[in-house]
Amino acid sequence: MRLYDEKNGLYYESGPGGIEIKDADKKLTEAVIPADYDGTPVTSIGKKAFLGCKQLREVRLPESITSVGEWGFARCDALESLRMGSGDCVFGKGVFEKDALLTEIIVGEHEGSTSHLMAKAATVMEAEYLLDTKGAGSEGWFKSWDNKLSNILELADNEGYHLYVLCGEADLHLDYDEYLEFSRRKKAGLCLLRLMYDEMLDPAFGQRLSRYVREHTVGCSSAAAWDHVLEHHADDTGYFELLVRLECIGRNNLEQALLSLGDRHAEAKGYLINTFNDTDTRDAFFEDLML
Repeated sequence: MRLYDEKNGLYYESGPGGIEIKDADKKLTEAVIPADYDGTPVTSIGKKAFLGCKQLREVRLPESITSVGEWGFARCDALESLRMGSGDCVFGKGVFEKDALLTEIIVGEHEGSTSHLMAKAATVMEAEYLLDTKGAGSEGWFKSWDNKLSNILELADNEGYHLYVLCGEADLHLDYDEYLEFSRRKKAGLCLLRLMYDEMLDPAFGQRLSRYVREHTVGCSSAAAWDHVLEHHADDTGYFELLVRLECIGRNNLEQALLSLGDRHAEAKGYLINTFNDTDTRDAFFEDLML
């Protein structure tokens, strides 16, 4: 029998293993799953339970949850964060499919690097095996994440193009050259993410990631790394600090970088100007930008 929890906007169904969340109000902005309902433990999120909850921004799962069914939180356009316990939990296929804004999956006390990398493992890397609640944050888990990224970097930029043409997504319309650049932006974005959250990052692998970003910055034949930052992190000066540290932005391409920022993103522009504009190198170009 299906029960409705009006307080939390959830639909329950009781089974031999406990209660399963079967559906949810589509207008939920936050989902806090209770550990029990009328004394019976809530143990699972059912298949497609939160599918298409487009206003859902945050989810909190109790320690009692041991499984999340296929497409459980798929196509939640606004979902940014999911927090859950560190007990054993099995995830089905496509749990976070199309959740482009998901930036962190927090398992137990593992925030920071682990939570951000886990989110991208689920949404960008198609590596659902990294949704490992027991191994999260371990040296082996970081190594598995880096191995997956290494494999992605080794793929040709046109990998999967013919499949895309045959059964491409309705919301993507890319010609061949656009598809190549789409692939490069994906690779560059993952490299930048790992360099930003560099816990347990092997120095040699870090150099490889840095080299890829430098080869795809503003002024290069492909500016995939720069374009990724403009699209996703233009208001986060941390990413511009990273680009400067990696020598992806210097005096040779600074003017081009500033011009591509346009009239927006004043904080990023201010950071770049202040970083390179000392009293010995002040010129008319910088004076105009400071006005």
